[in-house]
Amino acid sequence: MDEVAEMDDRQVIELHNYCTSVYEEGDARSALIAMLQSLHHAKSGMDVVSGTRVKSHFAKPVWRQVFKKIALHHPDSRIGVFYCGAPALTKELKQLALDFSRKTSTKFDFHKENF
Repeated sequence: MDEVAEMDDRQVIELHNYCTSVYEEGDARSALIAMLQSLHHAKSGMDVVSGTRVKSHFAKPVWRQVFKKIALHHPDSRIGVFYCGAPALTKELKQLALDFSRKTSTKFDFHKENF
């Protein structure tokens, strides 16, 4: 992800890294980490964890809200969704990509990464 972020001179790629093993979204500890991260990212444009512009999130996200926010901020766009993680979440993310592609003007292309 760091290499992709560094190659994106025109800043058309938006990258997010979700550290889902930390806490549930809304947990006070997650909120504190997220607040510190947001302040640091806003001030420096750099992520506190990775040292790049790829923003880290420290909780398990509500994926439907993530897709909704992306669709609202990027209408009539094509969005690549790249997932690397547990197979159980693959089905949910793939289905959300299909659902939001059908219901909005934003088209989501889901890709499962294997490392």
